[in-house]
Amino acid sequence: MELVNRDASLKVKVIIAHVAEKYMYIISYKKACIAKCKAIESLYGNWETSYNDLPQWILVMKTYLPGTIIELQSLPVDGTWLYGKYRGTLLMTVAQDGNGNIFPVAFTLVESETKEAWSFFLKNLRIHVTPQANLCLISDRHESIKSAYNNTENGWQYPPSSHVYWIRHIAQNFMREIKDKDMRKIVVNMGYALTEAKFNYYRGEIRRINNDALSWIDNISWEKWARAFDRGQRWGHMITNLAEAMNSVLKETQNLPITALVKSMYYRLRSLFGRRGHQWTKMLASGQVFTDN
Repeated sequence: MELVNRDASLKVKVIIAHVAEKYMYIISYKKACIAKCKAIESLYGNWETSYNDLPQWILVMKTYLPGTIIELQSLPVDGTWLYGKYRGTLLMTVAQDGNGNIFPVAFTLVESETKEAWSFFLKNLRIHVTPQANLCLISDRHESIKSAYNNTENGWQYPPSSHVYWIRHIAQNFMREIKDKDMRKIVVNMGYALTEAKFNYYRGEIRRINNDALSWIDNISWEKWARAFDRGQRWGHMITNLAEAMNSVLKETQNLPITALVKSMYYRLRSLFGRRGHQWTKMLASGQVFTDN
């Protein structure tokens, strides 16, 4: 209980080691796993009951927190992945403000990364959070994301927006197909190149080495992954650091029963935005805010 209370993302092998050190006895992986689940249940509630508690809790949120937007679709329950008793996937949109601060824009809990799940998320994101024009959505090349974005019913075509890819995923996919570490580095350099001349230089290097690799690269629209052709719309964001930073923050939360998970995210976000608001107020008071009329 004490270990799990400090860190719900605690590895099962740590529990085994703890018991061995304290009691001089080696327990099985299964027994340690069951013990962890029981400890989480005692601290944060029963997994099955948690699903029943969630609608009431989010209704209270919506009642007492004006502006809160919640969409709930119930499906039988048998990814950031959730690591509790019941598996699912936490989908999240992360953004960065003008001061370089990372913050989550919206999240959803779904059964897995299906076309339907991404459509549900992106459609509601567009309607309730990001309706403005000329937004740039950056993601991996997951087919479900591409399908959901391209679905006109989800609203990302009008007002106009763009969808581009993380360079890391381009490089990973390249390695799976071509399996050449040296050329992978050249592909990454192509993505980061700021000018067409530099991009074409690296492209020529790949042509010189392997025409099949060149064909693979040219099959992906350059504006989707190369800075030299993105017209500045991605503001220099090339890798998944924003999302990975948020995954790190939510590592412990992902192990909790669903209602405890949503509560934890709410309290973390309340603390985050409260702190940011306080910082902004201090900046205004000290005259540190620049405005351009």
